[in-house]
Amino acid sequence: MKANRKNLRKVAIAGFCMLAVGLAGCSKQNGSDPKPSADKAKPQITISAYDAGNTPPEEGTIEKNRWVTWMSENGPAQLKVMAIPRTESVQKFNTLFASGSAPDLIQEFSAPFRNQLYDQKLILPVDDLIEKHSTTYKELLKQYPALKKAATMPDGKMYGFGRINGLRPHNVLMVRADWLKKLNLPVPQTQEEFIRVLKAFRDNDPDGNGKKDTITMDMGARSIQVIDSMFGNVGWTISGDKMVWDWERAKAAAAFKKQLYDEGLIDKDYLTKKGSGYMGLYAQEIIAGKIGMWGTSVHQSDIDTFKALKKADPNAELQVIPLPATVFGQFSPILSNPVQVTGMINADSKHPEAVMKYVDFMAAKDTGQTLKYGIKGEDWKEGANGCQQFIDKTKTDPKIKYTAAYTMLFSPIAEGSCGQFQASLNPNDPVEKQYLDLMKQAYDIYLDEKRPMPDFTHPEHVPAMPGELQTSFNNATKTISDIWTKAVISGASYTVDQGFQDAKSTWDKNNGKNIEEWYAKWYQDNKTKAFLTKDFYEFKLKF
Repeated sequence: MKANRKNLRKVAIAGFCMLAVGLAGCSKQNGSDPKPSADKAKPQITISAYDAGNTPPEEGTIEKNRWVTWMSENGPAQLKVMAIPRTESVQKFNTLFASGSAPDLIQEFSAPFRNQLYDQKLILPVDDLIEKHSTTYKELLKQYPALKKAATMPDGKMYGFGRINGLRPHNVLMVRADWLKKLNLPVPQTQEEFIRVLKAFRDNDPDGNGKKDTITMDMGARSIQVIDSMFGNVGWTISGDKMVWDWERAKAAAAFKKQLYDEGLIDKDYLTKKGSGYMGLYAQEIIAGKIGMWGTSVHQSDIDTFKALKKADPNAELQVIPLPATVFGQFSPILSNPVQVTGMINADSKHPEAVMKYVDFMAAKDTGQTLKYGIKGEDWKEGANGCQQFIDKTKTDPKIKYTAAYTMLFSPIAEGSCGQFQASLNPNDPVEKQYLDLMKQAYDIYLDEKRPMPDFTHPEHVPAMPGELQTSFNNATKTISDIWTKAVISGASYTVDQGFQDAKSTWDKNNGKNIEEWYAKWYQDNKTKAFLTKDFYEFKLKF
């Protein structure tokens, strides 16, 4: 079996490299080179941890720091941490598996990568381990059966551990509400009204500087995704209890984007604009008050842009709005993944029972809160609202800045409302109160099942096809995406109808018919067993 695994690893390298990254107490010793625990009876296990490059130098490295020492001393095993570059995690894991040095516990968000590990028999089923050696995680499964659904592979066994995040908004559509008021415009309810609002932003000088220099809508990644969601253009959809690849929605979304581009309603340089992340492309323009509408989030990562805008223009007013309706219905943008599979056990692990006990330790509420907030009584105390209140946030921040790398097996839902970002905001601070209002708008609007997320499931739960079909699908969709982009920006020289024909031809040449048949059968076989969007709403978080 081991020889077969070595061969499988060699095969895996080429296949894995095609995958995208799946597109979220303290030791008294404070040095960066902690002493090992004196408990020599504990087995040693290796775990992976994302290295986002945010570990303060005084804390050590993602591999050696106060928390690795604390987890080794307080948990069931001695830990050896293997750093995994956050933006190149799949490539790094490929190398580790190929060399036979992958960690015992693989912590990774990418569902396609997890599916490939399963296909290559490089990870263990965990059902028996949970039954025989688990307490905390076993109880979590009983409380949230969807966690089992999410981790179950085609052979009917679970091949991973996960966490319950709860359902939250992810992408949102934001508008300058003060501009709407100034130009006497209603919140757009249809795509036609949407166009009228953007034209008014373009032509009627909403920022009052006497120049026609407004970017009516940005075209960062989130905005592109928001427009696609508006048309339900998400690839696979359920129609008449059948799984189909929806070409009409794709064509309509491309035609709408082309109209925006041709009429100067979006930034025509968006394809060459440089920046980082979702907001990085247009953050400075938003702060400068040059954009009327944009796709964003109401996550912790975006509050700094909001605060900078309010500092630059205290009178700026923002509003989260529903996606306008189209002929396909009214939808919400993609939501956060409420149930996330985040950890797998290497099939070559020498101590799978110890890994299981470590998973139990990391799933415990006390462990998760310690890693998120620090030592109770030293770093935080219970506030009036029952949530964590930092004693000296400036002092504690460097100690917990990097600990998300270790909490991938902790379920935020265990903390209730205290585990949500909004619990950290101060409603007595006028700017933070406004951000809280925006977050509430997003929760009220986008978690309403009357405006569902059009995706049949979250991308992290999309099944992977057998190798050849998956490769064909990856090749086809990349080329088809380029075709639609060409149709959007090429004016009369390359129409949406031409793009439509070329896209379908590309699909047909890349096993499209067989891909459709595979997904149709998968849906019929799994529609009552898989974790689908209809299951998400039971995890709605209250604001």
